[in-house]
Amino acid sequence: MIMGDQHLSADSAYASRRRQHMALINQLRAIGAQADLDLPRIVVIGNQSAGKSSLVEAISGISVPRDAGTCTRCPMECRLSQSSEEWQCQVSIRWEFKDDGSRQDEVREVPFGPIITYKSDVELVLRRAQAAVLNPRRTASKWLNTTINDLKGPWKLKFSKNTVCVDLRGPELTELAFVDLPGIIQNAEAETVNFVEELVHSHIRGNCLILVTLPMSDDIENQKAARLAQQEDPTGLRTIGVLTKPDTLPSGASKSRDLWLDVIEGRRFPLKHGYYCTRQPDDDERANGISTADARKAEHEFFRTNHPWCQSSHPNRFGTLNLIHNVSKHLSRIIDESLPTLRSEVETQLALCNARLTQLPLPVTTEPASYVLSLITSFCQDIRLSVRGDPDRSELVQANRLIYTTYKCDIRASAPQFLPFVDKSEITPDVAQYLGLDDEDGNETLTDNRGQDARPTRYVLLKDVKKHIERSLTRELPNNVPYAAKVSLMKASRKTWQSDSLQCFEDIHKILRRTVSGLVDDRFGRYENLRDYLRKLIHEFLEVKREETLRQIEIILQWESSPYTQNSHYYQVTKEKYLTKYKAARGGQTSLEPPAKRQRVDKAEAFLPAEVVQKPQPKPAAPPPKRAPAVEGSSSGSNSEEDDSDSDDDDDDDDDDDDDDDDKEKLEEKLMLLIMKLNPTALKALNTHVPKTQVSTQPVSTSRRVDVINKFKKRPLVDDEEHKNMERQALSALAALGYHVTPADLSKLVPPDLYEREMDIMAEVRAYFHIAYKRVIDNIPMAIDNTFLFGFAESLQPFLIEKLGLGTAGGTTRCATYLAEDVDIVTEREELTNKKRRLDAIQAEIYNFGVV
Repeated sequence: MIMGDQHLSADSAYASRRRQHMALINQLRAIGAQADLDLPRIVVIGNQSAGKSSLVEAISGISVPRDAGTCTRCPMECRLSQSSEEWQCQVSIRWEFKDDGSRQDEVREVPFGPIITYKSDVELVLRRAQAAVLNPRRTASKWLNTTINDLKGPWKLKFSKNTVCVDLRGPELTELAFVDLPGIIQNAEAETVNFVEELVHSHIRGNCLILVTLPMSDDIENQKAARLAQQEDPTGLRTIGVLTKPDTLPSGASKSRDLWLDVIEGRRFPLKHGYYCTRQPDDDERANGISTADARKAEHEFFRTNHPWCQSSHPNRFGTLNLIHNVSKHLSRIIDESLPTLRSEVETQLALCNARLTQLPLPVTTEPASYVLSLITSFCQDIRLSVRGDPDRSELVQANRLIYTTYKCDIRASAPQFLPFVDKSEITPDVAQYLGLDDEDGNETLTDNRGQDARPTRYVLLKDVKKHIERSLTRELPNNVPYAAKVSLMKASRKTWQSDSLQCFEDIHKILRRTVSGLVDDRFGRYENLRDYLRKLIHEFLEVKREETLRQIEIILQWESSPYTQNSHYYQVTKEKYLTKYKAARGGQTSLEPPAKRQRVDKAEAFLPAEVVQKPQPKPAAPPPKRAPAVEGSSSGSNSEEDDSDSDDDDDDDDDDDDDDDDKEKLEEKLMLLIMKLNPTALKALNTHVPKTQVSTQPVSTSRRVDVINKFKKRPLVDDEEHKNMERQALSALAALGYHVTPADLSKLVPPDLYEREMDIMAEVRAYFHIAYKRVIDNIPMAIDNTFLFGFAESLQPFLIEKLGLGTAGGTTRCATYLAEDVDIVTEREELTNKKRRLDAIQAEIYNFGVV
């Protein structure tokens, strides 16, 4: 008999090793290791009424429940162990799943009743245990004394994933463990059929030996259990076929016997581990109480005497004992091969589990109100650091700087777009020099950060300003410009200031709100109730600060509604800069005739003293003319050019002219040429600035002045280098004549322009714009910073403490509600904690087993 083989001896090293293997796997399954590891196992499956229960009884040596229809409604795990002690049985229930089929947080294997010492008592206890599994709401211990009649149902559940465990120990047993699953049914509700099939799939996938019971009363192609096994093991490497009910083949079914023999001997439907054929007691034999030993004898005799089994070339494929022996060896080998992999897998999963647990927040163990206060304090400190621009939290300040720069560009772009030209046709390509702000920021672009041109396209020309002045006139005296005309031009440049200021503030508001929302999620994301409530409170407080800031912005802009400044010096200097620039552009033009139509000499003549440009006149017969006194450095009389021929009628006065007057005339001639080259419009004004103490009483010779003009006609235009040289000569000549001026003063020598009044207003409006815009680009950002940003950051903590009710009656209860964590986080933490506990226990069991 195979049970007596030396390999199965309780004292052999092989048996001892196999026993250790079985004990380890059983213990791992008991602590729920199958939830994390693919443990080696044997699973018995088969169609309903396929003889599966009889096979389980033959292997285990106990009677299992039998009823018409489906009897097994939950997995049953049989764990056999050889022992020199008397036979005993312990039934347990492994609670691994909830009612809805999801896994329990912690696997529990609970003994069901005391140890059983009589085999006849096992069947009733198994029925009671299955009833407890199918009614999980009722305490399992209440089923221990239930009678057979009370176990007929109905049950809370039709089927369950939880397992009834049967530990068997005795001298006649071998080391083996297997799981018996409910029979596969086909004629039932779709939900029930699907549940059973999914239960089968979940058990037979992975590191599993599949024992498929195949009744020989039906063709193998019709077996649903065989198809399920093939789905999970398409190559047949893990499947063992167990043929049952060979005694049900009729005596005349010799062809069927031959076909089944081909299966047993591997010629049809081959499997790596092959097929075994067993014969179990029929109903009559069981009714007569046949023993296990007698059943094995009857089985042995059946195969020895019946054709074609007795003539098979594979006699070791017949009988339950051969099946148990070989299956036990296969399972032990698989366990031995799997242990190093199991150890490595445990270490990997434990490391991942610990890593994930460190990422999850720890559960709150302190007093709720104190914990919430600490969270609020830390959060508000982050807000203050962000507003102040801490090196580690500079994003908010950096973003605000960009917004303020954009605002500055927008305000600068609203500068009055004055051009010192009468008509559009006179506008030169270098128009930007008149539009830019001629200050320390003069090189800044007027394009904002939104990528749009911030500069208006409509220019204001001299004729536009003139019309504006005329429309503003009321009861003013002649040559008086209405103050309202200036004010309205100043206000026109401020039309966009309100919208620009509000846009700047709204951009800051969005940035702060986004920053605060991000911090709320970071600090309070794990506490959904607290996070949502704080977000609502903070947004309300932001709105309060927003309204305060809008009122402050409105006040600042109202300050700018009327022109005012005490910065007189800067105002006057800036006005002079613009006026000089406008005059230089105009070139002293006194006529609306386009400059291109006028000759260069005509320009010179227009700005020279009248006597200089007079043509030579015939000598009068009357007495010689008297020299008229010069007025403001220019001659007002008209003298004829004197004849160069020798005449006896020459006045003696001409002979009395000294050399000094002649030298001065030569110097003035040279000066006139230089000044006309440098600035053809300046000489007339120059004569008005001659010190009276140095004005000659001798008029400039008319012929000499004509010579100056003729010489000027013949000279070409000068280049830049020559211009600088002539400028130095002119300044030297002026200094010799007593005119103490600088290069910048030359442009001031331009005489009054036809649009002098308009240019003065344009310069005045632009100068005041400098004053006003410099105020507003500081005041608005400062108001936003102090009223909104710093005001929010500094006032937030007391506001939140008050609204959360910290320190008040009932505050602790409310805080406990706020700290209720997100269900997903709590669930994940509990699952990982339970898994870690499980893996620690698994690792300890494997180390204790001695795997290196």
